[in-house]
Amino acid sequence: MKKIAITSGDPAGIGPEITSKALRFFNFHKDVIYIVYGKLYPFKDGSCIQKIKKPEEAISSNIVYWIEIDSYEIKTGKPSILSGKVAIQILERCAEDLNNKKIDAVVTCPISKEAIQKSYPTFIGHTEFFAQKSNTEDVIMSFWGPYFNLALLTTHLAVCDVSEKLTRDFLLSKLQLIYMETTKLLRKPKIAMLAVNPHAGEKGAFGQDDILIESVLEELSKQNIKIYGPFPADTFFATKATKYDLIISAYHDQGLIPFKMISSEEGVNVTLGLPFIRTSVDHGTAYDIAGKNIASEKSLLKAIHFAEKLLIPYIKSKEKNYSVFAKFYDKYMAHVNYDEWVKLILSQYNKKNKKKPAKILELACGTANIACRLVKKNLNVDAVDNAEEMLKIASKKPFCPNLFCRDMLDSFPSNQYDLIILLFDSFNYLLKDNQIKKLFEEVHNALTDKGLFIFDITTLKNCEDNFDGFVNIEEYKNKDYFVHQSEFDYSNYIQTTKLTFFLKKGFNFIRKDEIHKQKIYKVREIVTLISKSDLTLSGIYSIRCKDNLLNQNPDLFDNKFARLFFVLEKNAIQK
Repeated sequence: MKKIAITSGDPAGIGPEITSKALRFFNFHKDVIYIVYGKLYPFKDGSCIQKIKKPEEAISSNIVYWIEIDSYEIKTGKPSILSGKVAIQILERCAEDLNNKKIDAVVTCPISKEAIQKSYPTFIGHTEFFAQKSNTEDVIMSFWGPYFNLALLTTHLAVCDVSEKLTRDFLLSKLQLIYMETTKLLRKPKIAMLAVNPHAGEKGAFGQDDILIESVLEELSKQNIKIYGPFPADTFFATKATKYDLIISAYHDQGLIPFKMISSEEGVNVTLGLPFIRTSVDHGTAYDIAGKNIASEKSLLKAIHFAEKLLIPYIKSKEKNYSVFAKFYDKYMAHVNYDEWVKLILSQYNKKNKKKPAKILELACGTANIACRLVKKNLNVDAVDNAEEMLKIASKKPFCPNLFCRDMLDSFPSNQYDLIILLFDSFNYLLKDNQIKKLFEEVHNALTDKGLFIFDITTLKNCEDNFDGFVNIEEYKNKDYFVHQSEFDYSNYIQTTKLTFFLKKGFNFIRKDEIHKQKIYKVREIVTLISKSDLTLSGIYSIRCKDNLLNQNPDLFDNKFARLFFVLEKNAIQK
């Protein structure tokens, strides 16, 4: 099993906050162990945290391990000599474990070079630090994003010193290394080199740098290293950037200004050439917002997932349904009378047990609109969902339940919950009978004796009336849009919903897509599947029908009701 370290960066900056946010509802990979080095704000719910002294103690892939390196004298948002000392202690400890092969990769949060240099004067940056500690002669700072990828010939170097640095030997060495390292990540990459001077030097009118670069690129082509250029930088990003797999920038700001402008929160800093994997966020310590709980963890999550992908190439992308839809979800569901749903659920439990449930579990809770209302009624509620973004929105709501990033088919503690609920068509996302069988088994195990399981389904009537052939455009906060399209396939009873999002970013829109597939079950199918489980079906209800429909012909329900609720009981007393 591979181990990834996450350094929380400057303890006075936003690093500890974004680390805590990123890992609270993290979707762990079964082949990766995650260890935080530095400062962490423990969460009341979500992922389990365990403090350790050394990485050898980290043995499970579903726990956040934490090697604490901190000082309680440091004030958030106030960089100091002490915060710099702690930041370098974190890096020193991590570098030691990397060199000793105790961890396989590191993801770094931002540090302050100024704060560190007050006690460590030779410190330049993460890239140079890890190169020195691993005795690596040459490394490349690169940035990977959704629109283009970037490598820097020089890193933290004054602009006035760039021209002097670009000698023939330097260029040959750097460009060979960039090509070699890029081919490890991309198959037959197409690489472009930016010119140093305006208009690519105008054949020497603005210096000799670009003439030298052109000759070096010709020499490399004879070694079967094909790099195109040098291209004038002022027009390149507007006309040619998307045609290349990697762009090489001569100096720091030349490439990073356009990269950070359009890849904000989605870019990942990767150090090429090290004997281990190192990725990083693409932003700074942001002392001005540290401690205000408004820093975004998105870049850190991208960096973690990129490190996973480099470490274990077969890992699939973790972006899934509801990752984008989450921000639109509450507005989209604003028509729902949640209080009416809560009333129906609790009345069913009270009717059966003549009391309130001591502990409730909501599966596939989404943004927890039902769970929050249950908590408001002084009920003890755990709520789970496998979409991190949905849980993050839920966590900011009043009367928030205990939230956990789990799938509805995961195992839960035995005999713990008096009431388990699964609502808003979530059951319809189970496309196969064996998934439903597993759901019933896990629910039965988690319920207390006489406990209830209540779930709803969207029916054939609802699908035909409201979704089949449906097309709609929604606007969000006067800047973002999404297109909703649904179709129903009668050959397999699958309803497919395509959501296309257009998200405003700067002067442009970014397109994201999600495809949701749901099985539209006939009521008789559901009744049959329940009969094969250890749970007993005690009621079928419509939201506005108080009568129990259990003893009626289920074949009549498919075209009569848009939504139905099923009430199942564990160890029901047979009458």
